[in-house]
Amino acid sequence: MQKLPVILFFAGAFSLGSSSVFAQNKQQGAVQDQEFVIRKDRVLTVPTQPRAFERLPVLPQPKGFAEFNYTVTPFFLKLPALNLEPTALQKDYRQPKTELYRGFIRAGYGNFSSPLLEGRFMSTTADPLNYALKFKHQSFGKGPIAAEQSAESHTVFGADGSYFTEQVEVFGGLNWGQDKYSFYGVDPLLFENPDVPFETSSNVMNNVQVQVGLRDIEKTGPFSYEGKLSFRNFKDSYSAKENEVGIQAGGKFRTESDWSGRVDLAYFHTNPNDVNYQENRNYFSIRPRISYNYEAFQFTAGLNLVSENDSIADKSSDFRIFPVLKASYQFADEFGFYGEFSGDVQRNTYFSFVNENPFLGPSEQLLNTINNYKIEGGIEGQFQEAFHYRAGINVSRYNQMHFFVNSQADSARFEIVYDDKSTVFNINAELGFKISETYSLGSRLDLYQYDLTTQTEAWHRPVWELRVNNQFTPFEKLLVQANLNFMGGLKARGNEVVEVIPPIVEVVNLKTIADLQLKADFKITDRLSVFAEGNNILNGKNTRWLNYPVRGIQLIGGASFKF
Repeated sequence: MQKLPVILFFAGAFSLGSSSVFAQNKQQGAVQDQEFVIRKDRVLTVPTQPRAFERLPVLPQPKGFAEFNYTVTPFFLKLPALNLEPTALQKDYRQPKTELYRGFIRAGYGNFSSPLLEGRFMSTTADPLNYALKFKHQSFGKGPIAAEQSAESHTVFGADGSYFTEQVEVFGGLNWGQDKYSFYGVDPLLFENPDVPFETSSNVMNNVQVQVGLRDIEKTGPFSYEGKLSFRNFKDSYSAKENEVGIQAGGKFRTESDWSGRVDLAYFHTNPNDVNYQENRNYFSIRPRISYNYEAFQFTAGLNLVSENDSIADKSSDFRIFPVLKASYQFADEFGFYGEFSGDVQRNTYFSFVNENPFLGPSEQLLNTINNYKIEGGIEGQFQEAFHYRAGINVSRYNQMHFFVNSQADSARFEIVYDDKSTVFNINAELGFKISETYSLGSRLDLYQYDLTTQTEAWHRPVWELRVNNQFTPFEKLLVQANLNFMGGLKARGNEVVEVIPPIVEVVNLKTIADLQLKADFKITDRLSVFAEGNNILNGKNTRWLNYPVRGIQLIGGASFKF
């Protein structure tokens, strides 16, 4: 089928060629013989080009093509036609306005000739200048022993202010306090014999505290800072005086990742004066920290660098470095663990000592407490945000741990003694419970064991403590509080001392302290409310310090008013 076109092609070519040659020869006037060879056996073949055929995919059959059967059941109900009346939605986007009161005053009176007067006044507007004033006085004209000879009173006056700019807050404050105590812890035989006249001495302690500082307002930025200057003056009715100047500054940085850190600086200069000493004490600390939080894991590492110049025998250096390592991991809301290894220097002043024991007399020396190390670990968790718990074990090693003992020269006054090397074991547990705003419970139990070197006992320090705080709101206008405080294992140093080496001292076991407090506050109106308080409801002597029983059942009632 393919040879025929080829033959025709050559035949046509031959005809054209002969005509052309003949024409030329005719023009030249002569005819020449020509020879042509035609081969019929030559065959030209062209390869066959295959065609590509691609099948179209079979599309799935739409479900809409399937057959459906509907069963229609008629229901005949005589219902009226629905009449729609569309109305525009009225929504108030304004925040509810809460009435704020600038002033508050509370007054009351109770047994033991105990008047109470308390007041506060503050600004409530968002002006650049914000201020607050406070005042409180409570006194007890009669005490547990010899009525007026064991009187007590407390007065506090304070003022705080802040000035706000767009980025910075300038703050400051002034506080004055006065506390009056009677040294009624004399020999009990004097009180038992009414024929022997005696009179207790009293001590009036005054303190003035001033501070001024600067801090940033935005606490969520990459860097936050705060710094302040402070001054405190303390003086009692005898020879004790103490002035203190302090400088404190701190900065915290945050990153966009899980890392953060902070650095705190503190410097304090105190110059206490008493009968037996006059010193200039300096304390300087730098506390860098870096923290890492990843989901439920939290880790903190840092250092406590402290320099203090207390004079101690065989002291190697005034400068100390302590590591700080803290970690916690919460496996679930119900269970997690925490741990800590750290050390520090606890700064002690005469003002801090007298706030712990107000019947303090002249002492030989003031020393800071060195916490060489603290190892702590425990577990914690919560259930449904209503029940939470925490339990841990703490082992700490101290140098110059302080204790209070009755003075041999005057049993009504206490003096400070120190233990060279002390190890304290502590087992603690916390338990909390809350039912909405109706009821909440908070409690803590502490068990202590002391291992001492130079002191016979841990004078006036508890072996166990239990605190239970309850708050109950049966309805909106009534608030009831019930607090229980227990303390046991207290031991005091008696006056009898056997002069041997080492000396043998008398150990006095104090009874367990059990204090029940009840408070109730009833709101008559938004401005006016009445209250009632009861302390030492169990009527115990609760001797925290040897020879110093406390007042019995004490009741006080009164009213408060907002303006």
